[in-house]
Amino acid sequence: MSEPLLDSQRYPLQQILIQDIFSANKLALCLLLAIVVTAVGTIWITYQTRALISQKGMLIYEEENLENKFLNLTLEEDSLSDTHRIESMAIDGLGMNRVKPEQEVVIVE
Repeated sequence: MSEPLLDSQRYPLQQILIQDIFSANKLALCLLLAIVVTAVGTIWITYQTRALISQKGMLIYEEENLENKFLNLTLEEDSLSDTHRIESMAIDGLGMNRVKPEQEVVIVE
């Protein structure tokens, strides 16, 4: 222990507290450090989990949009490739007719 201080001297309170924490309360200091590390880890994991859940929601929304576009494109492809529609466009719009057997020409080499 140090010598007694006179009334005019100030107590070095910070130094006394630091010495007390590091000398007598090592277990308490270790426990405090463990609590702080655990709390920071919990906050970080919670943040990462929420970010991943948000990203998953956006991906599900994007997947639904892509499925809808795919279904619309499939329906459009089916309607555009319909033979009756193509035939009616050729006859009405372009004035084309089916080839009659007497109009056919066969080329033999």
